[in-house]
Amino acid sequence: MEHCCPRYIRRRIGLAVALALASPPGVAAQAGDEAGKPPAQDGAAAFAGGRAQDARQPPSTRLGTVIVTANKRSERSQDVPMAVSVLDDTRLERQNALGFADYAAQVPGLNIISSGAGWTQLVLRGVTSGSRQPNATVGTYIDDMPFGSSTVYAAGSVLTPDIDPGDLQRIEVLRGPQGTLYGSNTLGGLLKFVTTPPDTTQASARAGFSTSHVDGGGSGYGARASANLPLVADTLGLRVSVYHRDDPGYIRNVVTGRSEIDEAKVSGGRAQLLWTPDDKVSVRFSALAQNLGSDGLANQGIDVDPATLRPVQGWPNQARAAGTGMFKIKYRLYGLTVNADFGWARLVSTTSYGTLRFNENTDITSVYGPVLNPLFGLDDGGYSELQPIALNKATQELRLQSPADRTWEWRAGAFFTREHTTDDQDILGFDARTGAPIALPTLGSVSVGPAVFREWAGYGDLTWHATPRLGILVGARYSSDSTSYTQTSSGLLIGDAHFTTRGSDHPVTYLFNPSYKFGDDLMAYLRVASGFRPGGPNVGVPPGLGAPLTFGPDKLVNYELGLKSLLLDRRMSVEADVFYIDWSKVQLTATAGGFSFLGNGGRATSRGAELSWSYRPLAGLTLWANATYTNARLAADTPAGGIYGLKGDPLPYVPKWSANLGADYNFPLGGGGWSGFVGGNLSYVGARASDFNSTPAPRMHLSGYNNLDLHAGVNYANWTVEVYAKNLADRRGITAMWPETLGETSGPYQASYQAPRTIGMSASVEF
Repeated sequence: MEHCCPRYIRRRIGLAVALALASPPGVAAQAGDEAGKPPAQDGAAAFAGGRAQDARQPPSTRLGTVIVTANKRSERSQDVPMAVSVLDDTRLERQNALGFADYAAQVPGLNIISSGAGWTQLVLRGVTSGSRQPNATVGTYIDDMPFGSSTVYAAGSVLTPDIDPGDLQRIEVLRGPQGTLYGSNTLGGLLKFVTTPPDTTQASARAGFSTSHVDGGGSGYGARASANLPLVADTLGLRVSVYHRDDPGYIRNVVTGRSEIDEAKVSGGRAQLLWTPDDKVSVRFSALAQNLGSDGLANQGIDVDPATLRPVQGWPNQARAAGTGMFKIKYRLYGLTVNADFGWARLVSTTSYGTLRFNENTDITSVYGPVLNPLFGLDDGGYSELQPIALNKATQELRLQSPADRTWEWRAGAFFTREHTTDDQDILGFDARTGAPIALPTLGSVSVGPAVFREWAGYGDLTWHATPRLGILVGARYSSDSTSYTQTSSGLLIGDAHFTTRGSDHPVTYLFNPSYKFGDDLMAYLRVASGFRPGGPNVGVPPGLGAPLTFGPDKLVNYELGLKSLLLDRRMSVEADVFYIDWSKVQLTATAGGFSFLGNGGRATSRGAELSWSYRPLAGLTLWANATYTNARLAADTPAGGIYGLKGDPLPYVPKWSANLGADYNFPLGGGGWSGFVGGNLSYVGARASDFNSTPAPRMHLSGYNNLDLHAGVNYANWTVEVYAKNLADRRGITAMWPETLGETSGPYQASYQAPRTIGMSASVEF
């Protein structure tokens, strides 16, 4: 049995069931400050034109200076020799962005494969094998702390945290592999949530409330509050934020008659303590918690006909057995970052510990019912899969780096992580109409784990500033990974098994990154970078089956040419790049003896171009746009016995074209401290191919779609009130699809859509 993601698990269980029933059971630049500066300094300078400045101060005719920590140093985005996109707190707040679906299209090269809240795969530059992909190709960081699983044993590709943006300073997206600085699972790039740090100089507080309504669905609300307290002036500061949201749903289950089954409750908080005993040392402790719960999210999607993609039950309906759909996620992350400036170098230590608790009960009656109900003589037998996952992850990184104003700029670091994962899967039988349990033999029970993953890594880079304009950066990272994996299974459908498998690998990544500055505001760069995902023991493959017991890491090399410029007295910025990606030993699925497993085979390439533009034609008015072309395809046939793909086939869910156009305008409203703002965002996601099939059957092709968001509001004194609309044109764009039966063309699919038109308002006050 597979445990990389529940929908994939169900397919693999279903195949094993079919075979079992047929046989006996059992079978860097110099500008800017160093990343090691005390966080309060980094935070204060991180984004000119933030929330308070845009709303309260006279607008500037220049674009704000964007400071990023992409290269683990604080520096102007303009000076970073790679493709970096930034979404600041003002944009996130005004767009009422609550998750990836609200802002992904605003980042060139970023798209998502989403089955709903809490279940999203991030894709950068087309690096994905589809929604069945067991492990992430885009890394996720919160400040300097890695988040989520690095392995295939905890649904690492899709359990990506939709961090509430209420207390974020910005979101940085690094496009292209980041294997040298950030290690594994950054084949396509990295997404980094940068939180607002404590301020040791002054007290402040903020509170807000919002409400919204989904067209054809329900209403929701949200409340947020944050406070900053300088406990010891200029030395010790505390920042605390809390929030709760009731996100409305719109999908109806025609079997139970329940509406808004995709409604979700999200709550959490963040606390940070900053101690700066002097201007050479800082210590920052942080704790983050986020919970997401729903009674129906595990049964995401609307039933559609695979031939026409029209809803089978009507819009927006699904048919799921009673008593299923429970979906819960709990994230916890604790971190301690110490910075010490020795003058000749800076030492940075980052320690983190994170946990994930995930549980869902998913209806799989359409897979099991046609086979098991005749066997047990049931008319309305229902079946579900109950799956709890627990992940504990500890990391430690030590980094020593020189000042940035040296001819030879260097950095060296060491990294360690340990993951402990358990994953249980139980098949339950019950009455599909009422949800009442039915006494049946044990159908299937699998305990996956413990799976223990360890990684030791050392990395370093060296930049030679040959002239004030020419810099050459080279870097490398060596990693040593080891994994131990145990599985125990029993039940009528899958038989008894108990085994332990171990695996290890030693990948090396590298970076070559020269850049040339034609002036302070014009730079060109070349970037050749590699990345990898770890291998490990194969999941669900008992010894003696004839399948490989381990799979190896897959590897990727990215070749990129880019240009960054500021024009018209820094009122306009233009960034452009072209890239070519060679992805080898791609981790794909294969089948033996009714079990699916991971293997390495085939190649894929992705080539494209990314363009982003922003312009401030007059004080208060900012325009921005981006466009992306991505041609991601198989470069060889997939191995026999796995998914079916031929050389030249497009990679799943990767649009060839995507684009975005936005505007924001701040203006005075007479006297008395009144001001206003208005803005909007229009995005386009092009046509995409769905997942590869496990048999030579035609793939589904999903039409392109667009999304129009608008907002307007007023500021008075410390108050802000806003109204907004998301998906104003009410477009029905499909974000993911999955067959509900083993037959990929014979039965209905479940399709997830972008949320229908949503109208809302928000109000906030600062103290």
